[in-house]
Amino acid sequence: MIKEMLSGSLIDTEYSLNDDNNLSVNWKKFLRFVKNNVSTHIFRTWFIPIKPIKYIDNELLVEVPSQFYCEWLDEHYYDLIKTGLTKFFGENTKLKYQVILDTNQPETSRIKIPSSNALAQEQVRINALQKLNYNPNLAPNYTFDNFVVGDSNEFAYSSCLAIAKNPLQTKFNPLIIYGNTGLGKTHLIQAIGNFILVNHPNVQVLYSTSENFANNFIDAIKNNNMNDFMQLYRSVDVLLIDDIQFFQNKGKIQDHFFHTFNTLHQAGKQIVLTSDKAPKELKDLDERLISRFQWGVLAYIEPPELETRIAITKKKSENEGLELPVDVIEFIAQNVTSNIREIEGVIISLVAQVAIGNKKPNVDLVREILRTKHIRSSKILTIDKIKNAVSHYFNVDPNDLESKSRKKELVVPRQLAMYISKELTNSTLETIGKHFGNRDHSTVLHAINITERNLLFDERLKSAYEYIIRKLI
Repeated sequence: MIKEMLSGSLIDTEYSLNDDNNLSVNWKKFLRFVKNNVSTHIFRTWFIPIKPIKYIDNELLVEVPSQFYCEWLDEHYYDLIKTGLTKFFGENTKLKYQVILDTNQPETSRIKIPSSNALAQEQVRINALQKLNYNPNLAPNYTFDNFVVGDSNEFAYSSCLAIAKNPLQTKFNPLIIYGNTGLGKTHLIQAIGNFILVNHPNVQVLYSTSENFANNFIDAIKNNNMNDFMQLYRSVDVLLIDDIQFFQNKGKIQDHFFHTFNTLHQAGKQIVLTSDKAPKELKDLDERLISRFQWGVLAYIEPPELETRIAITKKKSENEGLELPVDVIEFIAQNVTSNIREIEGVIISLVAQVAIGNKKPNVDLVREILRTKHIRSSKILTIDKIKNAVSHYFNVDPNDLESKSRKKELVVPRQLAMYISKELTNSTLETIGKHFGNRDHSTVLHAINITERNLLFDERLKSAYEYIIRKLI
């Protein structure tokens, strides 16, 4: 499967790009350029998996994991990629995506052929669900509207929304959302179901935890109604299963879920799963299941970066009817870093303290709540802290790093602070620029490149850099 994308103007090169070594060199330069313009999470998710294959006659062929990659890159990073191609590969370069296809995947899972008696089967399916008192098991508060999107979860969010909008078009089937606990996996998977209930009322969706699936299986055996159990899980259009890691070490249940998966997948029904680990990292899980999970799209959710935690804290407090001062919101976001669930817990405790204890929501109260919850105040690394550390070392005012002054005694620490900010935070060039007098991303990139080069031969700058880094981390 091939797709083209054009780039812009000419850049001189001293060697042929057809040479494999030169292709590798230029590709590394291209990746470095991209890395300097996106967050670490975006870079790792969308650009590291791309593999350059060959460059012939102004055509750069690269390998990507799925067709979804092509569409996502085109939609979200077209201009960035075009600029990079122009800079490192030349004018009128054509980028071609070659999608990896799993040759072990059965053809029936890639091409859906409607059954000749589809209408009759549909009626049987609906009758079966009505007989079983079908209930989608969704919590109404989990919606896309109240989910806070950031770099750490953007891919998972967009994948879920795409499925919710077109639930019977199984391009991303299965979708597996994975990451540590408390990062919003359950929220997203149920948001799919709630969106479908409102916008596609004729589509049957069922949410279940893997533990509940297992309990239903055991009850069906005890009560001799296995047929009803099979009909319930295999008659829906969209099956949402939470926490599939629970299937580990459960042989018979794994086997039954394997057949349920196959039945739905071959019928063109959508399957969405969540897990605390990537499928390949799940121990004691049937290889047949792992293989099938690999057919679809994997969406990793990382712990949210500071900006997203601030947005989450603000939204969660507003949902609870609690108006928090900016310094309190930032203090919570800076100190509760592991997951969203802990942020929610702190806010609920704040609500109780304000409503029952008649206390004012301030930093001291939050600090007290953190102590009772055994959450230690962490040493959060922010751009402002980096600016202060650099300013202290060079004995300049932190505010002067935001000025337009071109004095050397300010330019060097300003550029070094930008360099360290890119190195030690997940901030984009645009975000870094805002902290240094609203400079644009090209100015920040120039500062980073200059500093990186100077660190190679300027021993005084290198010594300053190493001292500041030790102080910060």
